[in-house]
Amino acid sequence: MLKNLRQKAKNKKGFTLVELIVVIVIILILAAVLVPSLLRYVDKANKANCKADAATILSQLQADYAAGQASDQTGMSPLDENYTVNGVPVVPTGTTGLTAPFATYTTATVADGDTTATQGYTEIVTFVYNNDDYTATWNMNATTGDDATAAGWTVTKN
Repeated sequence: MLKNLRQKAKNKKGFTLVELIVVIVIILILAAVLVPSLLRYVDKANKANCKADAATILSQLQADYAAGQASDQTGMSPLDENYTVNGVPVVPTGTTGLTAPFATYTTATVADGDTTATQGYTEIVTFVYNNDDYTATWNMNATTGDDATAAGWTVTKN
């Protein structure tokens, strides 16, 4: 009889409950370490995508805006309220009733460097692109003081 019990114990194959629990705990620890890292990478990728979309729209807007100002040479008319780039409406800042994605811009008159001239030229100084998940903001000039923002791009999650 003892011989039969030994034989059955030798033929028994599989994992014990303790071994299975240890493997599951190890897998959970690995997942707990990797998931936050993966989420950060996904967030960085989405921010970069928003910034790339915004840069493309801004580049096209600046080119068309400049061409519209020089309409006597280019034949292009200045931008109107129905301006779109890649299907994204692009409107002056302060326009209401927009649904994402959309872009807004602000213009300002900039001196042309000639101190005797009374006129400068108008250019885009701020640009905001909102794709519903992220907002990309571009500022031409840095400001100082309490509202200090660096010139260039900032991307924030909505």
